[in-house]
Amino acid sequence: MNRIIAILGLPLLSCVEEVEVLIASDAEAQDVLVVEAMLTDELKFHEITLSRLDTVLDLEVDSIFNPFLPTRDIERDLVPYEENAVVTIEDSNGTTYDFVEAEAGRYLSVNQFAAQPGIGYRLRISTDNDAFSSDEMRIEGSATLENIYAEPTVSGTGVEGVGIFIDNQRVDGDTQNIRFTYDETYKIVAPRWVPDEYLLTDYDPCALPVVTYTLERIPREEEARVCFRTEASNTVVLNDTGLGADNNLERFMVRFISKENYIIANRYSIEIQQLTTSPEAFGFYELLRNFSQNESVFSQVQPGLLEGNITSGNGGTVIGFFEVASQSKRRFFFNFEDVFPGEPLPEYPIDCSLRSSPESHISFCFTGEVMDDCPQSVIEQVDLDMITYYSPNTLDIGLCPGPDIYVVKPCGDCRVWGSNVVPEFWID
Repeated sequence: MNRIIAILGLPLLSCVEEVEVLIASDAEAQDVLVVEAMLTDELKFHEITLSRLDTVLDLEVDSIFNPFLPTRDIERDLVPYEENAVVTIEDSNGTTYDFVEAEAGRYLSVNQFAAQPGIGYRLRISTDNDAFSSDEMRIEGSATLENIYAEPTVSGTGVEGVGIFIDNQRVDGDTQNIRFTYDETYKIVAPRWVPDEYLLTDYDPCALPVVTYTLERIPREEEARVCFRTEASNTVVLNDTGLGADNNLERFMVRFISKENYIIANRYSIEIQQLTTSPEAFGFYELLRNFSQNESVFSQVQPGLLEGNITSGNGGTVIGFFEVASQSKRRFFFNFEDVFPGEPLPEYPIDCSLRSSPESHISFCFTGEVMDDCPQSVIEQVDLDMITYYSPNTLDIGLCPGPDIYVVKPCGDCRVWGSNVVPEFWID
């Protein structure tokens, strides 16, 4: 039997979450369909994502910035998405909502619609060799997300940080089962940004007798100092502390962030989505949370144990849950100074030391013997998009000083981490 790390991008995650499953072979893993499907009472184009289980050698290492490797889109690169499926949602009144494939494995509803109280909904999926359908699900109740606030907090393990809390208000129906997801957006400021950048042209690293190239320092044409990054929640947040005497949640912590975490260094925003869901969905996500967070108890998770509400018509294996929920959203902003006045800001997440090396290098096609212990040349690193210009090397920095000082790219160009486009919702 092979132990396989499954990338389960379920709706609660909207990100890569590792769950260990026991599969007989890689071929068997590729037969497991992973379904991300949630229908809410928000009027919008709803989305369903389909993929196949696959093996991942080292997701943690792949997810960490390495200045010596090109960046990758982990989520898109490593997930084998299921293409060319037929996806529909049917309601108990006989209405069918069709979905079309917007990109590989990502299916959007043809029209905007919203789940309605008192109506049942069923998901149907047809692939090349199988058909899948869910149990009929419906909205169980609704509650309003009333307040979001941030306060200095110490975690259960003694870490100082900020807790992000909510209060809610029951509206109607069963509100015992509430789940939270969130998107967080934060400002990134490149600490070694300068207004000039490198431009490398006519580069031939194999030219003989010497390498040919043109290296210029030119004014930047695009914003690269201030960027914004949005990340979806990757943990299961459930109201398993119970409701208050009035059936409302009070001072429930949705998110904890260490005060050393750079994401709150400049300005931070979180949009919390509160989902009033069914007991079945709550139980599924509670089980998934236990599997992903309790390795000492569950070292292996078999798909049969992570049973959802979607079944195969041909006996195939499927992981996922079709959830129908009432939702309430709110957004909240804060600055580090608001929570920790007068305290030092968290440090930038990577080393931004000043560096230097020779501008050029020996031709890659030179066949003689060369002893060279110097770092990669400037033109090699610029060609690989690994560094940004900082200043002339008037300080004679480096073991093999070159004419320039440079830094690894994220230190001088925030676009490595995020987008230089200010989000429409952003408020400074």
